Amino acid sequence: MSESDTKALHPIENVQLGERTYEQLRAAIVAVELRPGEVLKDRELAARLAVSRTPVREALYRLEAVGLVESRGRSGWAVASFTERDVHDLFEMRRLLEPVGLDRLAKQFDPDAVARLGRAFDGFENRIAPELLPDYFGADHAFHKLLIECSGNERLQGFYAIVEDHIDRGRHLLLTEVADRVDATLDEHLSIVEAIVAGDFDRAKVELLSHLHTGEAMMTNQLRNLMERHE
Repeated sequence: MSESDTKALHPIENVQLGERTYEQLRAAIVAVELRPGEVLKDRELAARLAVSRTPVREALYRLEAVGLVESRGRSGWAVASFTERDVHDLFEMRRLLEPVGLDRLAKQFDPDAVARLGRAFDGFENRIAPELLPDYFGADHAFHKLLIECSGNERLQGFYAIVEDHIDRGRHLLLTEVADRVDATLDEHLSIVEAIVAGDFDRAKVELLSHLHTGEAMMTNQLRNLMERHE
C-alpha cells in the first residue's frame, strides 16, 4: 500500500463528489493531518484532491458550520484552533449528553445494549501495549457512542457526532500525552461497565461523570504542556 493510500487527503473519484470531498477534509482535520490554525486554500486543496474548487468550497462551508474550520474573510479559511476553552466546552457537553443513555436504560432496560456495553473492553488487560492503542481507542469510541445510542434520541446522536469529531481531534493532537494515561482510562471504563452490568445505573452515572471530569483535566494539562513546548 502506498503512502497516498493511507493519507486522508488523496485524489477523489467522481462519485458522490461533494460528500466525499467533505468526508476527506473532515477526516484530515480530525486526524490533524491539517493542523489547527493551518490556512486552507481552496485551489491547493482542489489540486490535492483532484477535484474542482466548487466541491472544496462547499465542504469548507459545511466544516465551518460544525466548527472544524474558521472563516478568514477574504483570506479564505483556516483549520479551527483547539484551546483550553474548547476542551472545557466539549467535555461539558459530553457530561450533559452521555448520561442520557444511562437514564434511558434505567427506565427501559435493554439486555442487548447492556450486554454490548459489558463486552466493550473485552480482550484488554490492565496494561495496554502500544501496538494495541488504535484498537483501544476504537473500543473507547464505540463504547461512548453506544451510550449515546441507548438514549434512543436520533437528534442527540447527530449532535454528539459533531462533539465526538472535536474530541477525536484533541486526542490526535495530543496523542503522545494521551497514550500516557491510557491504562488509567481503561480502569475508569471498566468501573462504568461493572456498574452497568450490575444494573446500578446511578453508580454508572457517577463513574461516567468522574471519568469525564478526569478526562477534561488531563486533556487541559496536556494541551497546556504542548503549548508551552511550542512557545
